[in-house]
Order: sequence, then C-alpha cells, then structure tokens
Amino acid sequence: FRNVIQTALTRAARYSSSFEIFNNERRAIHSMLLYNRYPSTYIHDQFEKFFPKFNSSASLSSSLLPMMLDENQFSTLRQTITNQPTAKQTQLTISAAAVDMTQRHTQIIEATIIHNNNKFQNNVFVHVTHEARLKGLAREIHQIHDNHFKNTIYGDIRLIVGYRNNRNIEFQLSRKRPPSSILKDPLSKKTNHNGINGNGVNI
Repeated sequence: FRNVIQTALTRAARYSSSFEIFNNERRAIHSMLLYNRYPSTYIHDQFEKFFPKFNSSASLSSSLLPMMLDENQFSTLRQTITNQPTAKQTQLTISAAAVDMTQRHTQIIEATIIHNNNKFQNNVFVHVTHEARLKGLAREIHQIHDNHFKNTIYGDIRLIVGYRNNRNIEFQLSRKRPPSSILKDPLSKKTNHNGINGNGVNI
C-alpha cells in the first residue's frame, strides 16, 4: 500500500506545474485514501516519509497532513523528481539493454559461424594410408604442390596431408559379426508349413 501513496505523490509532483496545483492534488490524494478506508495515521506516516526524502525543509509537524510551505520548496521537490527516471523509462532502458545484448550475442555467433566456415575455405585435404613403405610421401606431395602452384593464383591454397590407418588382416577379421541374414541357412527360408523344403523333400 505504501507504494500506492508514494507513487501518487510522485506523479502529482512531477505533473503539477505550480505549487497551488500540487497542493490541490495532494489534498485529493489524501481524500481518496480516506475514502478507501486507509487509516489517517498511516496516511500521515507515508506523507512524512515522502516529503523529507526529497526536501528536508518541508513542514511535518505543524499540520495533521504534512505540507510544503512555499513555491521554492515545491520547485526543489519537482526538480528532484523530474531528474529521476519514471518506471516506464526504467523499463524501456532495461528492455533496450536486453535487446542490445541479444543483438551483440547474435552478431558474435554469426561472426563465429562465418569464421568457422572460412577457416578451411582455402585448404585442400589429402589423405594417404599410413605404411612404412610410404614414409616421406607427405613431403613429396607438398613439394609437387609447391612446384606447380606456388607462383600461380592458387598459391594461397594450403595443402594438408593427413594419414589414414591401414586396415590390415587382423583389423578385418576383428570386425563385427556379419548381418543375421547372411548367417541364416538359405534353404530353411524355403521350408513350407507342411515340413517340405523347396526341393520337395520331407524334413
């Protein structure tokens, strides 16, 4: 409830163009709170908390309803409140910051994707089987590439020679078992329901 009173007084001070208009708004707020059955002591306490927060010279004890004495006090109060952002302005600032952060994050991701896409754009990969008898083959491939393309328009293309494991007999024999369709007896597929196989012989 105290936020309701503080917000109403702040809005009245922000949008009142003169001390007289602000006093009328202040009295209207007080009457509205009484009409809505707010305790008068509670209203007085909230008004006391509002005025010193912005103007220490405001009168608090001379009246049941705290008030300001002159136009100068109101001008000071209004200037202080005007310099503060409204709740809507604060929300817009937060939203703009969130949008800006999202855009920057998106730009970083896009730049990373482009960089990754271009990372291997000028690279050519050649894979050779790793064998002892082919030792030095990678160096020879690089030499051939440099001799033919070094001083041409393709000179900026980078040749990368990689090695591929040699699948020897041991590796081939240690592979996974063949599919079940290969392991099944093809003759058993031709057996009919009467116990006679595809060749007409009883089983």
